[in-house]
Amino acid sequence: MQLSRFKTDEVIKSTKGKIFSCEFIKKDGSLRKMVARLGVSKNLKGGRNGASENNSLITVFDMMSRAYRMINLETLTALKVGGVAYEVV
Repeated sequence: MQLSRFKTDEVIKSTKGKIFSCEFIKKDGSLRKMVARLGVSKNLKGGRNGASENNSLITVFDMMSRAYRMINLETLTALKVGGVAYEVV
């Protein structure tokens, strides 16, 4: 199923803390696959994380590396939420 790049933020936020997977292009040009979720606050330290409404970054918890990571929604290529796979166009 194809998904518009503008709708990816809404789909990710609709998970409400459930696990999802995604693929995106990192800054160095390599492809990264990640299993992540929103809403994790354990071991979270205060401070600014770089994500805001003005840019396309979203902070998630990477389930494999057990650390917080940033996803750039502009470089997102694939998304799987609730068993439904999306191709981001």
